[in-house]
Amino acid sequence: MFRARQKLVKTAIVGERIAGMMLVAAPIVLMLTRVPQAGAITILIGVISMALSTLVHLLTLPVEFDASYGKALPLLQKGDYLHDGDLKHAEKILKAAALTYVAASLTSLLNLGRWIAVLRR
Repeated sequence: MFRARQKLVKTAIVGERIAGMMLVAAPIVLMLTRVPQAGAITILIGVISMALSTLVHLLTLPVEFDASYGKALPLLQKGDYLHDGDLKHAEKILKAAALTYVAASLTSLLNLGRWIAVLRR
């Protein structure tokens, strides 16, 4: 599962880069070709790439929460890694780590929404 997640994340990163390049290139393509369809196709490719990247972020959220709560927390509880009373603090740190992925997913989703709103004008 971890290797599949790594491949998905690499795909998402490439998708975000392609999306950014396509959305920036769309006006240039439109001016150079003077064909509105070429600009529209470039924008469509950019939005689809961004949407797929957002989807990957959302699909990997359960994996990230499982890594924090399903794997790391039980390992810390069963092993002799923490002093007495430190488990509560470790839980907070693992929660913060998991929430960074929620923030990244939300940022990706909001960025997609922003671009769609800009393009609808």
